[in-house]
Amino acid sequence: MHDSTDISNIAIAVLFTALGIVTPILFHLVGLGQVFLPMYLPLFAGAFLLKRVNAFMMGVFTPLISAVLTGMPPFYPPIAFVMCVQLGIVCYAISHITHSFKLRVMLTLIIAIVIDRLLLVLFYYLIIPLFHINYGIYTAYDLVKCFPGIVLIVILVPVLVPRAIDVLNRYSLRLYEDKKEG
Repeated sequence: MHDSTDISNIAIAVLFTALGIVTPILFHLVGLGQVFLPMYLPLFAGAFLLKRVNAFMMGVFTPLISAVLTGMPPFYPPIAFVMCVQLGIVCYAISHITHSFKLRVMLTLIIAIVIDRLLLVLFYYLIIPLFHINYGIYTAYDLVKCFPGIVLIVILVPVLVPRAIDVLNRYSLRLYEDKKEG
C-alpha cells in the first residue's frame, strides 16, 4: 500500500518555510539581524505543528532557499550548510518530542534549544578550525551573541504555537493527522 500524502501538512511546512525566509529579512531591515535568531522563530513554531519528516525538510530547506534568494545565511563560510543540518535535526526533534511524548511546549522548546546549542558547538568544533579561526573564541562569542534570540524564542514560541493551531483549525487544515510517520 502507498502512504497517503498529507497536503495540509505540506502546506503548513511551506508557509513556515516562507516565514523563515521573510522574518530574517524584516529583522535585518531594522538592524536586529542574527542576534535575535529570526529564522529560528518561525521554524521552531512550525515544527510543533508538523509531522517529523516535514519538520525536518522545513529545517533543511529554509536556510538553503534563503541563502539562494537573499544571501543570508552565507554559503561561505559555510553557515548555510551548518544551519541546514542544525535546523533540520532540531525541527525533527521538536516534532518528535511533541508527537511522541506530548510534553508542554516550553519543556520541548528548552530541550530543543539545548540540542541546538550542542549541535552548534559540535559543528564549530569540526568546521571552524578548517578556516584557521580559534574554535573556542568563536564558539563562545556565538553562544553569548545569540542569547537575546534564545530569550525571544522562549517568550514568543509558546505564545505562537497555540495561536497557530487555532488559526489552522479555524481554516480546517489538519495537523499531523496520520498515526504512522516516516
